[in-house]
Amino acid sequence: MTGPEGDNPPGAAEDPLPSISGPAPPSGTGPGPVPEIEGYTVSGRLGEGGMGTVWRAVQESAHRQVALKILGTGAFGSAKAQARFEREVELTARLEHPNIARVYDSGVDKGVYYYAMELVEGVTLSDYVRTHALAQRQTLELMCAVCHAVQHAHQRGVIHRDLKPSNILVTPDGQPHVLDFGLAKTFLEGDVGLTISLDGEVSGTPAYMSPEQAAGRVAEIDTRSDVYSLGVILYRLLTGELPHDLSGTRYEVLRRIAEEDIKRPRERSKRINRELDALLLKVLAHDPDRRYASAGALAQDIDNYLNGEPLKARKPTTVYFLAKRIRKYRVPVAIGAAVVAVLVGLAVLAYVRILHERNLARAAGESERRARMELQAKVFQEQRKYPEAEKLYRETLAARRKALGADHPDTLRTMSALAVTLQRQRKYEDAERLHRQTLAAQRRVLGADHPDTLASMGQVASVLRARGEYAAAEKFYRETLAAMQKALGKGHRDTLMTMSSLAFVLQAQLKYAEAERVYTEVIAGMQEVLGKDHIWTLVSMNSLGRVLEEEGKFPEAEQQFRKALDSMIRVLGKEHPFTLRSMDSLVSFLKDRGKDVEARKLFEMRTEIIRGLRQKQENSDTSTSPNGSE
Repeated sequence: MTGPEGDNPPGAAEDPLPSISGPAPPSGTGPGPVPEIEGYTVSGRLGEGGMGTVWRAVQESAHRQVALKILGTGAFGSAKAQARFEREVELTARLEHPNIARVYDSGVDKGVYYYAMELVEGVTLSDYVRTHALAQRQTLELMCAVCHAVQHAHQRGVIHRDLKPSNILVTPDGQPHVLDFGLAKTFLEGDVGLTISLDGEVSGTPAYMSPEQAAGRVAEIDTRSDVYSLGVILYRLLTGELPHDLSGTRYEVLRRIAEEDIKRPRERSKRINRELDALLLKVLAHDPDRRYASAGALAQDIDNYLNGEPLKARKPTTVYFLAKRIRKYRVPVAIGAAVVAVLVGLAVLAYVRILHERNLARAAGESERRARMELQAKVFQEQRKYPEAEKLYRETLAARRKALGADHPDTLRTMSALAVTLQRQRKYEDAERLHRQTLAAQRRVLGADHPDTLASMGQVASVLRARGEYAAAEKFYRETLAAMQKALGKGHRDTLMTMSSLAFVLQAQLKYAEAERVYTEVIAGMQEVLGKDHIWTLVSMNSLGRVLEEEGKFPEAEQQFRKALDSMIRVLGKEHPFTLRSMDSLVSFLKDRGKDVEARKLFEMRTEIIRGLRQKQENSDTSTSPNGSE
């Protein structure tokens, strides 16, 4: 029987058109013409969903195969759909994990929204488990990797909200990849609008929803909702069935999931022992507070099971821990007294283990609290509420130093985040001191080539640049660049961004010839790695124009300014801040060259755009004020 949202029973093909990647049908198959996106050669359709279609394509600048997701037209081309599509790109781009498909590029071409992702050549999770006839242990190991990928997303404030086997592809080498963040939301944002589908119903696939999600209790949806979905996937893979009855209407299914307990795993399959039964009951607890606190905690208990360690899902009794110890460390004995001695010793060990587990549970709770505080600080920082962010970062840093130690990588990352917050408040002296402390510790603990160490080197240079100490900043940027080229390669985006910063401080010191050379190299690299229409490619083009103007290379500078502005208008729109800055650059250039008529025309256009933006802001403020219509 097929349930809501096309979810099929075990043994049947599931979601035959995966949402991001997978084997492609012949070129151009399926309804509708093959799309034409500048910079991409499209060869065939990969899948289709509510938000649009996914195509196999080659990114011409990088000569690589990608999955090209294109926002649909018609009802799906609404402002709401565009905002959701942009959100999907924004959230997915935050994630860099070997088991999460990466975003390479995004943009708008001739009014069509698109983004390019890593092409994952694989099959759905359930198909992989079935066709490879995986043993129970192999299935659990596979799910453990999926849990770690989801934990990565959660640590970066992203809740998936639509985890299911068809959104997890497994490559031939057995590596799972989590895909399709189309329904994702930012942690702690509370953006209710993105939890409702275009037709006004609860978003997601009912079979894999948590009770709070099925009930539409938006305020209760958090990382534990994703944990529940992981539990449903695991339940199905291990028992061959889903935990809830999917018969009846969509409403009846949602009500059943929201109100009723699951069917006990051991009653579904004889292969489920007491340990796995307890694990599945915990991850699928109706009350979120009774579930695993995180996807990482679920992964840890799966690992405990695989290694014969006591589970957090089981009641921590002495008998339970003693039994686990005996099973794991069973040794043949011939003398009864020796057996008794061993049992007494194990009983002592079990008691110690109980205390240890309780301490771990407390630590896990504290870790979850610290993570929530840090995520809230990130939200404040994105909202430019820097004093609030600073306060939370300081509290998180104190807690992490106490729980993890001053040199723990998580502690050092929090130090770095606090330093950035200080820097954005122009507290440069404090920021530089904290950045340098963080860098020294990271070099000692993580090594000179670690990504966190490299990032801190760049942060020290950025503080020096902000203080106007350009010579010192240049020295640090050169050191950072050399380290990044060695560790990451010359074509890595972080390397290119550091080169761009170096070019800026060279320009500030009137070293125009070298600045021109570096900017030219940066633009070429960004066009290849990020794409010719990427926002940082366009910004670098405008910066090169300024350097060429300072060198007196006026024809080349004008060409660069015009090319950058035309591209920004096409890609970003006239109202984007970077587009307006690009207009400023061209207006100033034209005025200085005596082209007053064109300069005035462009200046008036810019003024009209800003006037329109201010009017929109005033209307928005009025509509949301206590006396407004809303």
